[in-house]
Amino acid sequence: MFPTARSILVTLLSIAWPALAGAAPEPAVTSAAVTLPPQATTAAEPEPEAWAIVTSQMITVAGHEFGNHFIAAWRDKPGSERYTLALRERPSARWGSLVWIESGQQRVLQLQLPPARAGLRTLADNAADNAYQAILDIERQRRLAGDADLAPDEF
Repeated sequence: MFPTARSILVTLLSIAWPALAGAAPEPAVTSAAVTLPPQATTAAEPEPEAWAIVTSQMITVAGHEFGNHFIAAWRDKPGSERYTLALRERPSARWGSLVWIESGQQRVLQLQLPPARAGLRTLADNAADNAYQAILDIERQRRLAGDADLAPDEF
């Protein structure tokens, strides 16, 4: 009557990682009249090399709104699924909130949110463009400057 923990786990894993669902053994079919759904008969799509995460540690309402607009603009960038970002906020009632965006161990962008919430969408769109360009520049610099004595994040 109630699902077991194993069946719930298998269902969640098949939703999160479809390639694993295809690796599970198929149940034995005793009737020749059974047909599989179309998605089960097609080959699995290739999975991306890495899954990116964008964490948002926003505190204020304006920070949450900025974070939502930033993430929406970030997802529209080509290849953004390869980079993991952290959005952080330090609020101040007098001066607005200080927001910084980190990728890996590096602070990619730092900006000040105004105390009023007007114009946060354009600010978030511009921040996503600037952060994406900064990450591409950092990646380009890592490829060009290869030093055997330094780790990739130490340059």
